[in-house]
Amino acid sequence: MSTDTTDVQVSHHEGESRYVATLDGSPVGTAAYERSGDSITFTHTVVDPDVEGRGIGSTLIGYALDDARRQHLTVVPQCEFVAAFIEENPDYQDLTA
Repeated sequence: MSTDTTDVQVSHHEGESRYVATLDGSPVGTAAYERSGDSITFTHTVVDPDVEGRGIGSTLIGYALDDARRQHLTVVPQCEFVAAFIEENPDYQDLTA
């Protein structure tokens, strides 16, 4: 199983309330959220089944959480993937309420 994510690009589509991961220019994952005041609730994360197991979801969520930190937001990990990512990466646990 490859975990090489060097070709993954993540961008914030604020108007659509989601972060998008692309691989070789094609969208392969999204992290949807709802924003309310100083908090961001991650509601759903999806990675294309054809590229699962390559670390794309982790790259996507890491980017989104880093962005939340830059904006001084409190993270509500409603999405199971985001909750598990935060649990497994203690550096992000301070972002949760």
